[in-house]
Amino acid sequence: MTPPSEEDDSRFSRVAVFLTLAALVALVSMLGPHEGSLWRLPQVLRERAMVALLASGQSGVVVEADGQRLRLSGVLESEEAIAAARRAVLTSSGPGGAWAGGVTHVDVSDLSVGDLERPFSWSARYQSQRVTLSGAAPSSAAQGAIADAARRAFSNAETADSMHVAGGAPSPEFADVARRALRALAKLTSGEVRIVDQQIVFIGQGSETAVEELRAAFASPPAPFRARIDVSVEGQQNADPALQGLDLSNASVETCEAAFERLMEGNVIVFETGSAAIDPSSRPVLDALASVALRCDRFMIEVAGHTDNQGGHALNMELSQRRADAVADYLASQGVGPSRLTARGYGPDRPRAANTSAEGQAANRRIEFYVSS
Repeated sequence: MTPPSEEDDSRFSRVAVFLTLAALVALVSMLGPHEGSLWRLPQVLRERAMVALLASGQSGVVVEADGQRLRLSGVLESEEAIAAARRAVLTSSGPGGAWAGGVTHVDVSDLSVGDLERPFSWSARYQSQRVTLSGAAPSSAAQGAIADAARRAFSNAETADSMHVAGGAPSPEFADVARRALRALAKLTSGEVRIVDQQIVFIGQGSETAVEELRAAFASPPAPFRARIDVSVEGQQNADPALQGLDLSNASVETCEAAFERLMEGNVIVFETGSAAIDPSSRPVLDALASVALRCDRFMIEVAGHTDNQGGHALNMELSQRRADAVADYLASQGVGPSRLTARGYGPDRPRAANTSAEGQAANRRIEFYVSS
């Protein structure tokens, strides 16, 4: 046998170095900081699955990832919807495989058929060292995770869980957003966070630092959520000059009604002529009204529509009802409890002024708010 030459040894060394480098490149490709790396694969697959569920209209499904196996839980309206959710997730990241990525298995055993809740509403209220969780959670697992998050965030407070499981959550990230909201709420002295469909609302009070941190934390919530922060700094007056001297943190029926009256004394909700469409110029007053309603909806709030006497009585009754409905719908879209809102049209039957002048007619075309326990 011919002994290996120096040239053979050199060629062997180059091959060994090449194979070693190739192995290192492959290892870096699998473990490095990019979407295809193994350590990030479950997170990436979960994110893509949630996007696919939103696109297919199955927004209320909770997604958990174990490697390339995903588990779905929640309530959907039919067996067909469950099958559609499974297909959407299974094809959300390609054909699968350790190198190509992709979902290899979808467990739908925790998906069930049931009614969807509209609006999908959840809340956490913190007061007097007690946290009360109420409303809907998208699955039993999500309910447990949210309750655990509340106990951790409010470790020195009592936690009361009155949640129930229902379908219709606005996003697969609902439970994640709720847990994040609880951590933010824990920084306040007292308050409440609500999620009503896609609207997140914070109400309450805290230190200046806590309020600033809350605003920063929810400046850009994950899509499709949007946030409204109606939180005041302890010891400071209401930002709206019309509400100076009124304490709405734990207001009575009389204080709440007075707040609505003050806002409407110098403001008018403008509608398009003969229509219930609200003019965009009324957005500031509507937002101010929503701030009051959010603090006062532990009471019943009636939105009352009134018209002048021009035109037929039946048409005015119908128009006043539609306008009252439009205002109530806007308040509900801002997180005001829909069950605490009623809308009623009174037409021309309760005039504020005589309808004998243009000024009197304008005064009679109005929205009023009545508060009751």
